[in-house]
Amino acid sequence: MPWFGMDIGGTLAKLVYFEPTDVTPDEEELEVETLRTIRRYLTSNVAYGSDGVRDVHLEMKNVKLAGRVGTLHFIRFPTASMKSFIELAKEKKLATLADTICATGGGAYKFEEDFNKEVELALHKLDELQMLIQGINFIDDTYPSECFYWAHPDDEEQCKKVPFDFSDPYPYLVVNIGSGVSIIAVKSQGDYARVSGTR
Repeated sequence: MPWFGMDIGGTLAKLVYFEPTDVTPDEEELEVETLRTIRRYLTSNVAYGSDGVRDVHLEMKNVKLAGRVGTLHFIRFPTASMKSFIELAKEKKLATLADTICATGGGAYKFEEDFNKEVELALHKLDELQMLIQGINFIDDTYPSECFYWAHPDDEEQCKKVPFDFSDPYPYLVVNIGSGVSIIAVKSQGDYARVSGTR
């Protein structure tokens, strides 16, 4: 079963794909051709169509997710190209492998009917801010050096990247910049609120 998640924003759509790397010979034998085709297509290309890109430099290897080990791949394309993505998902027969994809963002609502009608996939819509906070916690647990700050940013000689100590980070602010901006005050893992940003 492929593991996908999407954030369909106003300008950019982001797809994350978890590729298990701990596949046993038995699992590989049972793997259907459609899954092999999708895996090969996603992992052997860095460009998809005229404007889809896999950000190889962002790949996260040896990630533990739901008891499996694998690689997270990050793919992005303009939301204006969503119809092409839906056609590709239909052509690659994604619906034969899953009946639901988790999605956040306004596009999860905007394109829900298209996914249902064209690809026969449901979008399980999740709260974008909740997923953002959970994502920050996941990244810190998995790759602690990814959460960092710049020490001495005004001094070129002493300026350096320093891992942020997330052992007791609260409270902190998250500034999420996409088509709009959201500023989120995080008081604990489950206590956060959007305090400002664009409307």
